[in-house]
Amino acid sequence: MPITRRDAIAQSLVAAGVAASGNAQDAVAQAEPGEGEQFFLRLLRANDESVRQLVQQKPVVRGPSARLGRGGNVAALLAAFCSPQSSFHESAALLPLMEGAAQAFADALNPEGLLDAGNLSSPPDTGFVVEAMAAALGVARRMRNPQLSTLEDTVGRFLQRVGNALVTGGIHTPNHRWVVCSALARIHSLFPEERYVHRIDEWLGEGIYQDADGLFPERSPIYGRVEVNAFLAMARLLNRPDLLEPVRRHLTANLYLMQPDGEIEIVNSRRQDQTRPVHVANYYVEYRYMAIHDKNPAYAAVARLIAERPGEGLVEGANPIIYFLEDPVLRSSLPAGGEIPSNYTRKFVGSHMVRARRGDLAASIYGGSDWPLGIASGLAHNPTFFNFRKGKAILDSVRMGGRFFSLGVFRAEGIQVNGNEVVLQQRLEAPYYQPLPKEHRNPQGDYLLSPVKDERFWSKLDFPNRQMSNVQVLDQKVTITEIEGGFELQFEIAGHHGVPYAIELAFRPGGEFGGALQEAGQVGRTVAGEGSVLFQKEGMATYRVGGDAIEFGPGQADHEIIHLSGHSYQAHGATLRAAGNRVYITGYTPLRKVVTIRGVSL
Repeated sequence: MPITRRDAIAQSLVAAGVAASGNAQDAVAQAEPGEGEQFFLRLLRANDESVRQLVQQKPVVRGPSARLGRGGNVAALLAAFCSPQSSFHESAALLPLMEGAAQAFADALNPEGLLDAGNLSSPPDTGFVVEAMAAALGVARRMRNPQLSTLEDTVGRFLQRVGNALVTGGIHTPNHRWVVCSALARIHSLFPEERYVHRIDEWLGEGIYQDADGLFPERSPIYGRVEVNAFLAMARLLNRPDLLEPVRRHLTANLYLMQPDGEIEIVNSRRQDQTRPVHVANYYVEYRYMAIHDKNPAYAAVARLIAERPGEGLVEGANPIIYFLEDPVLRSSLPAGGEIPSNYTRKFVGSHMVRARRGDLAASIYGGSDWPLGIASGLAHNPTFFNFRKGKAILDSVRMGGRFFSLGVFRAEGIQVNGNEVVLQQRLEAPYYQPLPKEHRNPQGDYLLSPVKDERFWSKLDFPNRQMSNVQVLDQKVTITEIEGGFELQFEIAGHHGVPYAIELAFRPGGEFGGALQEAGQVGRTVAGEGSVLFQKEGMATYRVGGDAIEFGPGQADHEIIHLSGHSYQAHGATLRAAGNRVYITGYTPLRKVVTIRGVSL
């Protein structure tokens, strides 16, 4: 059978390994598609459904402040148009939609060639859009279809204008450097110019920081994915294989940060995801590519775990099909075999964290807060020091604190690992202040606006030059020891006597409690929309989700004073409350208490 031009185009978009003789559909019919091709077809079916909805949508008139997204619509429409297996293959109905979506991005560029996308006139946020738009242009060019000429011209002009801006544009955060570099590498691959490479090398010249464990400085699963994606793109497009090394280090670290269901530990993050579950599915493209490239079975096992999830919104909720068309490597089959580590204890030195997993049991012990630097984006300030899960039953957070001079929740000052024990400690000191020495006085009584030692308040009293006295102390220590099926937490709170103290256990919603639990009274009553607030009076209690349960206790409820927020929140009229259903164990100092937390099957 003679090969037509259309057949040749189709073959260029089919996974590597399809025979060049005969058309692509015949080749697929003669042999069962490999795993990679089957997964591509799964993505394509989902993409076709998304495209069908786009086709059926009524045109939307966008105002100047409308959010355009990151180019996903352009990529989805083009993927359907270019894929022979799509029900929309080369459909003329898609052309005005693609062209209109691309033109919307071109029209949205500011005079300097940047988008208002979250941040205003933002080089990195514009760089995020380049990823999908540049991939789409690369795929369109390979089609050599005259019907795509308008789209190619529009996207090309958009990318070149953005490129002019990115060679001088700045950044805000560590990951932004690599987003900009990745965008420039993509633009360079389509419109080669040395100035793009020069700017990339300027940023790379700062060095690529990863801690001893392979985590980037923000320690964030969301932005870690952004960074490995950027290095992978640069390695591939600039032919710099050395840039794959930080990708490997981070993907390997994730193997020991993954929960049994694929969520990634977030308690140590320095970004907004430090209290927000993040699934390893965001990393699907990177794990798949590196599994195939390196023939790494462990990475392949992660890709298979992700593929078991329902739906195809695998990368931050988006279908990654355009990248399977851009790079045929992704449509190769994954290496056989491989397992995700499921029985280990691993210390993350850079995060002051210990991770432990025993099958469907997993726990984290954490003491790596950036406190007392503050509470802000870019700082690790999550006060959770322990979490635990047994299957679907999840204890998201254990925190503690007392009503001690509004100094708030316990934040460990690092961790000490002693054999099977992990020790977390913090000492709080609250001084009073003596009269100002004569040499620092002035007749007007006008003194430096300054903070007290613990920074819980400021005043025009020149505190640094005053002698401290009457120092009150609260020593807080918890020793965590692994036992059969769980952990034992030994609390030792000493110092000033009679301080009301609370231990907070926050469980993810979806389960049922059992045991001696009572609802909060007036002092600690439930706040609307925040889940239940319970006090454990005595004995052991359980939290059950299906056949999985967490047993905890024994309880103690000497008071209902919950005072974890502290001055940093109270000064802004805010409160610090863990999400979910919260159980409190309470007492007064000196407090010595052992709480056992273990997983059980029902």
